[in-house]
Amino acid sequence: MTPPLLPFSPLNLPSEATLSANSTYRKGFDGNLKNCELLELFQYNCDLQKNKSGRVGDERIVCQPVERLFRRCKDRKGTFMVETTVWEGEESRK
Repeated sequence: MTPPLLPFSPLNLPSEATLSANSTYRKGFDGNLKNCELLELFQYNCDLQKNKSGRVGDERIVCQPVERLFRRCKDRKGTFMVETTVWEGEESRK
């Protein structure tokens, strides 16, 4: 099971990314997420919508795409992934 994480501001993501899952500092990674490869993933949030008639069989499934962004970074042990969806949005507002 993954250890619980305390919430933090998206602006702190670069410094938080320098820590591994067991709270030790990553060697060979300076926290600069912009130097990591940007990856994009689409997931779908689907809901069952009933028509006005309310009859069984009149429902339809409506799905909306949800974009998620990740950065694939490297340290001395290899590669690791950091979800940056909110952070990328914060960066574009600067």
